[in-house]
Amino acid sequence: MSVSTTVWWLVNECEPRTNAGKRQHEPRVQVQRTSRDVALREAAHKLCTGELVAFPTETVYGLGANALDPDALNKVFAAKRRPLDNPLIAHIAAMSQLEMLVSEVSTLARRIMAAFWPGPLSILLPARPDLPRELTAGLPQVAVRMPAHDLALGLIQTTGYPLAAPSANLSGRPSPTSATHVLDDLAGSIAGVLDGGDCSVGIESTVIEARSDRILILRPGAIDERALAQFGVPVEFDPHLRGDGAQVAPRAPGQKYRHYAPQGSLQVVFTSRDDAFWRYAADQLRVIHARGGKVAVLATEREIAADLVMPLGVTPTEAATRLYRVLRECDDANVDLIVARGVAPSTGLADPATTALLNRLYKASGGQFISLD
Repeated sequence: MSVSTTVWWLVNECEPRTNAGKRQHEPRVQVQRTSRDVALREAAHKLCTGELVAFPTETVYGLGANALDPDALNKVFAAKRRPLDNPLIAHIAAMSQLEMLVSEVSTLARRIMAAFWPGPLSILLPARPDLPRELTAGLPQVAVRMPAHDLALGLIQTTGYPLAAPSANLSGRPSPTSATHVLDDLAGSIAGVLDGGDCSVGIESTVIEARSDRILILRPGAIDERALAQFGVPVEFDPHLRGDGAQVAPRAPGQKYRHYAPQGSLQVVFTSRDDAFWRYAADQLRVIHARGGKVAVLATEREIAADLVMPLGVTPTEAATRLYRVLRECDDANVDLIVARGVAPSTGLADPATTALLNRLYKASGGQFISLD
């Protein structure tokens, strides 16, 4: 069922860097220029009546729903076309809200929260037995985080309860880092979008489990294994990240299914030699152009007859921030093949985003990693 999607455009903030306001003449979108307080109050009212509202975080835009309302959570799965066995992350604005979600919090988990919350870190914790199955996918744990974004915290505080907020996009698509991206996928399917401009981190949160004797990373993000090593216990990666456990139900978002994928095919090319990368890209251009297709190259600027040449950035952190936006721009240009320059783990170790960037590229490409060395 199609609904009218309200976009709250805040007049007393810096001008949003998205172009969501250009949607105001579309029949499915109604743009309201309003104050922060009015926007939060109206958005919270929609959430309290069981509707869905997308809002910005520092990572990506989340599709907000009452984390304690099974009917609202079912709307999230329907709007996103998300598999029901893919658990959701609950977002809180105060430590007191943990009591609504979890049965206990270990000493190690509290130390990690004190170090990284608010921030791009989600922690698996023992779930209260009365939590909706739709939130946890029937698992004994629930993922919780406190976002580092003023609008996100304000919205959660105004509603008064935790918000489930998976990325506000159709499942499998590149995650949204602007209100415009949300509307591209969900206009007419959700009640509203808080336009807070572009997201600063640009990739989803790190997801961990804090056990008594170790920290397990289930999804890499901006907070990496070196940052987590400060707590004096081993830091390990979940078997899913090593390609194992493919038949096991996902314990955290981003584990089992293909995610972040553009419409065209994505190839990630690894080589230490610039000339080898550009020769490969030129070969692909000839093949695809001969078929009448379009090619994008994601690398540093260079004179090449690609339909799009888009630099992701100099560092893995810059590339991670730009990745989803660039993939969506390739979709807008109807690109058939995207050739991206990969960063080798050994050369990117100084950058905390290296592992997360490689994880997102692997998922987005369906595992099409090509080595030329």
